[in-house]
Amino acid sequence: MTSWLRAFAVAQVALFSSTAFAQFADGPTEKVEKKPESRSWTVTKDGFSMSYLFVPGIPDPNQVTEIVIVASAVPKTPHPRYGSRVPLENARIALEITNPAGEVVGSFVAHELPLTSGKYGVHFTAQQEGIYSIRLKGKTADGKDIRSDVKLPVAVWPLPKELQGSGDAEGARTARRVIRKPVGK
Repeated sequence: MTSWLRAFAVAQVALFSSTAFAQFADGPTEKVEKKPESRSWTVTKDGFSMSYLFVPGIPDPNQVTEIVIVASAVPKTPHPRYGSRVPLENARIALEITNPAGEVVGSFVAHELPLTSGKYGVHFTAQQEGIYSIRLKGKTADGKDIRSDVKLPVAVWPLPKELQGSGDAEGARTARRVIRKPVGK
């Protein structure tokens, strides 16, 4: 019985050592982060802020990408209710998407999302790898022009340095200011 137990123990050690050290067979490997489930980018220009949310964050070709745009006006003084970002309601927003070769592959009207303020959305399916350009053109409810440009990387991972982060520094601040009333006696 001890010979059987000894043979079993030797087999276990051999199995453990082959699986435990298999990862080092070709030398150490570099750890690559997984692609993000979502990615956001903010552009602030001409008194307006457009925050884009891409789901998935880095799509593959032939994968539907949800693009949600949070359109806001940036007032010179904070709004009493909304602070530094006032949602743009009833705006007319269109997106023109250009593929990596520079060809326009689609024009889309962004639809206002139900039960939200200033959120608009479209769905897009890229056909090839590379960095797509998205040009937003639109008008506010009172007729002011809205424009911004953003990039959509498709199967480009890790991201190039210019696409890392969340957009321009001014647009990345989305926290509302807290307005405190003086404490009375």
